[in-house]
Amino acid sequence: MQLLREKNNPGRKKSPRKMTRRVLLLGVTVGTVYWLIASLLSKLTAGQGTYLEHVVRPGTPDLINRLLVLCFFLFFGLEVGRILRQRQKADEALAGSEEKHRIIIENIEDGYYEVDRNGRFTIFNNAFRKITGYDAATLRELNYHLLLTPAEIEKVTGRFEEVRRTGRAAKDLGFVLVSKDGTTRFVETSVSSITDGQQTVIGYRGLLRDVTRRRQAVALKHEKMAAESASRSKSEFLANMSHEIRTPLNAIIGMVEMLLETSLTSDQREDLKVVQSAAYALLSVINDVLDFSKIEAGKLELERSPFNLRDFLGEALKILAIKAHEKRLELAYRVAPDVPDRLLGDPHRFRQVLLNLVGNAVKFTESGEIVVFARIKSLTDNKLLLHVAVKDTGVGIATGKQALIFEAFKQADGSTNRKYGGTGLGLAVSSQLVNLMGGRIGVRSELGKGSVFHFTIAFDVMPGSTVGDIPPGEIDLGKLSVLVVDDNATSARILCEMLSSWKMVPQSAGSVDAGLALINKAKKEGMEFDLALVDAGLASPGSLALIEQLRRECDDATRIVAMLTTTAAKEMDRFFDAGSRALVTKPVRPSDLLDAIVQALSEARVPPTHRPRTAKTTDQELSLPPLDILVAEDTPFNQKYIKRLLDSWRCKPTIVENGRQVIEVLSRKTFDLILMDVQMPEMDGLTATMRVRELEKQTRRHIPIIAMTAHAMRGDRERCLEVGMDDYLPKPISPALLVETIQRVLPRHDKPHAPEPAAEPPSSPDPGEDPSLRVLLEDFNDDFSFFKEIAEMFISDYPPMLETIKTSIDDEDDTLLERTAHSLKGMARNFRIESAADIALQLEQSATRRGSENARALYRQLSSELTAFEKRLKKMITPS
Repeated sequence: MQLLREKNNPGRKKSPRKMTRRVLLLGVTVGTVYWLIASLLSKLTAGQGTYLEHVVRPGTPDLINRLLVLCFFLFFGLEVGRILRQRQKADEALAGSEEKHRIIIENIEDGYYEVDRNGRFTIFNNAFRKITGYDAATLRELNYHLLLTPAEIEKVTGRFEEVRRTGRAAKDLGFVLVSKDGTTRFVETSVSSITDGQQTVIGYRGLLRDVTRRRQAVALKHEKMAAESASRSKSEFLANMSHEIRTPLNAIIGMVEMLLETSLTSDQREDLKVVQSAAYALLSVINDVLDFSKIEAGKLELERSPFNLRDFLGEALKILAIKAHEKRLELAYRVAPDVPDRLLGDPHRFRQVLLNLVGNAVKFTESGEIVVFARIKSLTDNKLLLHVAVKDTGVGIATGKQALIFEAFKQADGSTNRKYGGTGLGLAVSSQLVNLMGGRIGVRSELGKGSVFHFTIAFDVMPGSTVGDIPPGEIDLGKLSVLVVDDNATSARILCEMLSSWKMVPQSAGSVDAGLALINKAKKEGMEFDLALVDAGLASPGSLALIEQLRRECDDATRIVAMLTTTAAKEMDRFFDAGSRALVTKPVRPSDLLDAIVQALSEARVPPTHRPRTAKTTDQELSLPPLDILVAEDTPFNQKYIKRLLDSWRCKPTIVENGRQVIEVLSRKTFDLILMDVQMPEMDGLTATMRVRELEKQTRRHIPIIAMTAHAMRGDRERCLEVGMDDYLPKPISPALLVETIQRVLPRHDKPHAPEPAAEPPSSPDPGEDPSLRVLLEDFNDDFSFFKEIAEMFISDYPPMLETIKTSIDDEDDTLLERTAHSLKGMARNFRIESAADIALQLEQSATRRGSENARALYRQLSSELTAFEKRLKKMITPS
């Protein structure tokens, strides 16, 4: 570019006005000289007068001649000035254009170059020097061949020759250029010819662009796409392989569970339990791999469904409660009072993350407690960012290992002789799930002092969501004094916070002695506790001793709620026998605790399914007048069960399947009573009751309606009464409680009639041979004939329902799955098969989550449970 700069750097510029004056002055000077010379010639030729006279007063002809010549010189000067001015303007325009051209070329990012026919550079810009790495002096002496690799010289020279021969410019000529430091660069150039006046090619010019980064980016993009494709293929393979492994593994688990229900020797049973434990461990690994591969393959889809946060946390933690309590760990959770309860999101994946963190906490904690905290991180326009923390008192994690544990297949202790097992996938899956749900996950820990795993998840707040559990309006819990006896300070603090939010006045004690001291102190002050919450795991002299002493000293003034870590029937009966009015299992859900408190403070002692067995109900107490009763129940088994009960009491039952049929039947016939199931298809019991009450405004006749529902949740009774029902009956239906409720709602003149003499019941097996039979017979008022008939109904009805569940899972019919699982849950509870009822409940809930794999596993567990119970039930009803 140096030559271009010299060419376009003209000398001193002259002003056009000055140029004109100089030309005029030259013309005047020439004219004056001519005048003087003409005067001299006139003097010499005329011979008269002086020279001065010829200069000043020439003759007329001379004057005219001189003036003409002067005008000629003047006009000539003017014309020359005009021509010079035009030429100067043209030169200045050309210089300006060349300067503009020079500035543009100098500032473009691409390199500009010109070479002669011999290949030497004549003009180049700074960008070209930067691309090649050479200075200007070196480039002027350099042939372009020296910038090319041997393989590129022939290609580039050939294109230059083609441009010379055809006269057409070459575009996008790509080649490899060797810079001064020896590095190779990918470049692209355009080449055109430079010609002289005779159109002879004297050189070449072009623009040179460095495309090294672009070529590298393209290559990197292709490599990235290839790597992603390989990763997706790997993940899809893992997902398919995991599924193929899980299918036979589930069959193994199912067959082992079935074998465990058969008669086995102790060694065989122990060996099978080892197989079962190993199979479940392998299934857990496969589940982690499957989820991880789904996430890696981009095939994991999040759901959006509503759920209640506080109940959800309680249900989720109960899954791990047994394992925690086996290690004598306290498991509790606390939701900040201002957190909305009704949320919209993916509860299934939320549960997966939570259980993973709590499961790890249980695994790595040998003593102490595990507490889950939930609070608001941010809340804007019904968009909630929930912060959840899982705190444990376990072994802790070294600082240098804390970031590592969230990577796939990584563990804080990766040695082969590590104490704790695992694949290292659980936290990686949890981390990616949290990221998918709009949050972040982290950990704070110190070796030997426990860990706090915390994460955030984004949810939508459902319209009308509350911020806690509110007691029923008909029950005033305000200012009730409550004694809380729990040897875990965190658990006691959370319980006291719950009670305080309901306006109650709690006092906590950490031991039996401390609790007794508070009771004695209250007595001295002339007061008593209205309620006592007693942990079932208190140290010597023990929780039962404290409850019995409370019962002796306070009689019925202090209602007692026991907090258990198990749902075993024997354990529950022990606490009822000791004097507990209600039970609640740990970790304590607010809704469960509120239900237990309401139950303990109410007149009814305890629900029939948990009531201590004392004196038998007499036949007189289980008698009714011959009533016309309309029964609205959608489950065939419950229809048969209730019909059999009412038939035995000489009542006339009419069975319908939904609320719409209730309205139709009432338009044709009147009834003394309606037993109304709450949850039914087409029209539920609440809606049907409101319709019935609307119709009664015309007939002016009130028909008593008793609600029947499997939902024993707080507020169900209040909702039933609000829509116009007269009373509330929880499922499974107890004959004694059904009679009691009917007698309570019937008009006073409908006195129960004495029953007709019953036929001699068939021989039955001795209840002493099977404790389970004794408990079940008590539920059926020791009526073995009735029990046998209902048992036979169950044996014939449950297999088709299981088949319906399997079909609904295969067909992804969530409505059918939810309805059938709900019905089967009620049947199981009629026979106290709590494990099967819990599995059916999980199936019912899974219908809203569309988790087919989980539903299939639950189906197999339910089938195994019911098949095993059927064998026991057949033995019960078959006389020996």
